[in-house]
Amino acid sequence: MFCLYRCFGVLLFLCPYLFAWQPAHPDLAPALTNLENRHAAAKFRHNRQFLILGLGDSLTHGTMDGTNNNINSQNAYLQLVADAIGQVEPVLFQQPFFDTEQKRIDPWRIPTNLAVDGATVFTIDGLAYAKAPDSPKKSNKLMCNQWFPAFLNDKYDKVLFPINWQTNSTVSTVDAAAWWLAEPEVGTNALPGLVFLWAGNNDSSKAALGSAGADGGLAFPLPYDLVRQELNWTLRLTLDVGLGLNLVNFSPYTAAAINTGLTEIDDFAAQYHQVVNRLAQAAGDDDVTFFLMTLPYYGSVGYLFDSEDLEFYLGQVDQDYRVPPSFARVAPRGEDISDFTKGDRVSIFTFGFMYLLLESGYSIEDVNRALEIDGTQRDGLVLSEQEQAAIRERINHFNAVIDAEAGMRGDRFVRVDIGGFLNRALTGDEVIYAGDQRLTRKWTRGAGFSLDGVHPGYTGQALVANYVLDQVDNARNLATARYDLAHILNRDPYYDRDGDGWASGPNYDPVGLTQLLFLFLDPDDQNPQTRLQLPDDVWQRVSNVILGEVTGIPGLKQAVEKEKARRQAAATQPQPTSR
Repeated sequence: MFCLYRCFGVLLFLCPYLFAWQPAHPDLAPALTNLENRHAAAKFRHNRQFLILGLGDSLTHGTMDGTNNNINSQNAYLQLVADAIGQVEPVLFQQPFFDTEQKRIDPWRIPTNLAVDGATVFTIDGLAYAKAPDSPKKSNKLMCNQWFPAFLNDKYDKVLFPINWQTNSTVSTVDAAAWWLAEPEVGTNALPGLVFLWAGNNDSSKAALGSAGADGGLAFPLPYDLVRQELNWTLRLTLDVGLGLNLVNFSPYTAAAINTGLTEIDDFAAQYHQVVNRLAQAAGDDDVTFFLMTLPYYGSVGYLFDSEDLEFYLGQVDQDYRVPPSFARVAPRGEDISDFTKGDRVSIFTFGFMYLLLESGYSIEDVNRALEIDGTQRDGLVLSEQEQAAIRERINHFNAVIDAEAGMRGDRFVRVDIGGFLNRALTGDEVIYAGDQRLTRKWTRGAGFSLDGVHPGYTGQALVANYVLDQVDNARNLATARYDLAHILNRDPYYDRDGDGWASGPNYDPVGLTQLLFLFLDPDDQNPQTRLQLPDDVWQRVSNVILGEVTGIPGLKQAVEKEKARRQAAATQPQPTSR
């Protein structure tokens, strides 16, 4: 009976999708160099296809600005890799594109990019990980378990659907990849496979980004005591209740919170080995090459602002702004930065609220209370130089696991040291240019990141794609072209063209916390004299965005309603009279 219902559901929902939706890709021909001369005669010479599978997290999903949509995914590294290979060999590569409201487009199109924003080495296997005796354990929330497009609510459903129809069971990312690899055609000369596994970034990212340390709730690097009176009444009540119940945490850079956000090394090693084993077993002896990609330093991304960043931006509001003495500098004031690993950091969100406070008329002393109070550094809001070093060390251990896994499995398993490559650029050990622009860890000024300061922008994605294509060419004896980074930079909406520190950003409406980032778009990226313009109702907008994020925390909405009722009851009680 269940199968009958499902068949009826297919007929009902399939009609709008009989003709597969094909997005218009950006014009990549000018960015691909030396293509015609090298491959005109060789194109499609073997009459075969390359199945391209992607597994991992937001970097492979194609996230930018903390947002998933087809605009971002079409400019992300795996799409660029597939397009470049597709110029010399036929490829089978299908994206689970989202629209700008982050709803799945063409849900009946079977995806080969299986990466899910926010995934860890555990969640791609359908496992929830915590530092507890019963961890990890299976979780339906980490599987594709919805059977109709109308019910694709979480990202695992939206990305992996309809592979669960193909297998007649709920599927994890690894299950979906195993299904593709077990298909008979993959092992033939007609369909060799390329599998890209870039997993493990989020096994350290929460510690570096300040999103760890709230058990089941929301961790967010917000100087709440400083901005509370600027927020609307509903949000203040909600956050006060959430703090009382430990459902929100605004001090995520304590040692305890950072430790919570770091996967244990032995746990990572065991799970990574299990994932690679499953993929290898599914492929069997077929013509499949696995690319195991190493991890970059999350503590060195543009999301984290150092002393030079803070003084550059806040100095635009008040030229006398300086970080307090307790905040370790990345370099002496006015001197070039020789080591990008030096100095303390705060998150882009803490910086943003400091900027709003200064713009709202608060004094430098008041604003710097986000960094120190009475001469003592605010540990919960400041990620110290030492804490960054500890996170890097954990990532080094993770990369050692990936190295060992690739080394023990033979030629079909290729170690792609994209992490090491990006780390050398992020820490300043290697100088990389796109045309005349040096790419650095600096937010929009470094031309490498999207607005969230975490995910690469168009130029950074092309840089990653070029490095990956080097590995593909070596492993599969291809000769793909490379992307011209200067050409990509010219159309990159995240590149600060006028040098004032702000970028114009992409042309779509933001959702969620991304709305806060879009408050800081450059109104005129051709004129450095045009100042950033914040809306008159900026604090109301900020309140609405944060309220939208916290109301989904389980149990918080009910607790707030209960507190409202208690206050209303107390207000109606007769007051005792004094004699």
